[in-house]
Amino acid sequence: MGSRRKALDSVEIGAGTNAGLWLEKVLPDVKEKGPERQDLAELTRIGVPDDYRRFFKRWRDSLDELKPQAQTVEATVLGRMVVGLGSESVLEVSIGLHRTYGVPYIPGSALKGLAAAAAHKNLEDPSWRKVGEDGKMGGSHRTLFGDQESSGYVTFHDALWIPNGDKLPLDLDVMTVHHPEYYQGTGSPPAEWDSPKPLAFLSARGKYLLAVTGPEEWVGAAMRILKEALEKDGIGAKTAAGYGRMKVELPPEPERIKWEGLIKMLGVNNAESEVPRILNSLRGNERRTAAVAIIERLTRKTVRQRKDKPWARLVLEAAGEPLDPKTS
Repeated sequence: MGSRRKALDSVEIGAGTNAGLWLEKVLPDVKEKGPERQDLAELTRIGVPDDYRRFFKRWRDSLDELKPQAQTVEATVLGRMVVGLGSESVLEVSIGLHRTYGVPYIPGSALKGLAAAAAHKNLEDPSWRKVGEDGKMGGSHRTLFGDQESSGYVTFHDALWIPNGDKLPLDLDVMTVHHPEYYQGTGSPPAEWDSPKPLAFLSARGKYLLAVTGPEEWVGAAMRILKEALEKDGIGAKTAAGYGRMKVELPPEPERIKWEGLIKMLGVNNAESEVPRILNSLRGNERRTAAVAIIERLTRKTVRQRKDKPWARLVLEAAGEPLDPKTS
């Protein structure tokens, strides 16, 4: 049985075919469901769109400009992953593909939901409970993930596939339904003489760029929670069968230095080298506290007189002070 208009019968898969559009609108046949499906197999041989490579580079560069309010981490699928298996499709099964470029990706909403569930289940602090003993949401959970009245502090962006090689990271996979009539709710009990029915579907592999943005301290917490969830629970469908597990390598935490003693020895003559060394090793409130201490040490007048210097601008920014107080 055909699933596309007759006007599209002459359309064939090419190097620049959008895999998602083909799967949704141009798939020539939906009757055959087994592993011998050639139309699905052809999707695994589609090349990577050149436009996607350029788009991904722009996306990654824009996130780098937002650091430290943005954090990006590469996550590698261990085996295979299928996100969106139960989404609406002309087939019984589907897969999430980027609407514009047809490449596999992980929706940010799925990542946020996974992290929220992991925080509620795994973290011991009661403030991370979605519903506590008092029936209310914990403060940390509400701050990071939000509730029905307000959004969370952190934005979970779509995890885009990191382009690698010449082909899309798609594979033809098969699941076997051993008792189809029983699962269809016909009233027929499962029996050992039932005929198993193999069902072909697409799965993905490869490496993906996780990205979260927001206040620096909350961004770090979100990424640590997401790492544990992806490695232990996995994402998408069939996680009980091992699908969706990922290896996430967080950047090493910067070595903490004893900045209080360094600030006592700080002067204008060594500020150019010592100020970046101190502030770039700190995060969150501690970084802000150190910046305020530096201003008190050197005096605000001295720092502002040198605001054309990179180190002075770094101090003012870290302390939360405007570069030009007259326009603030």
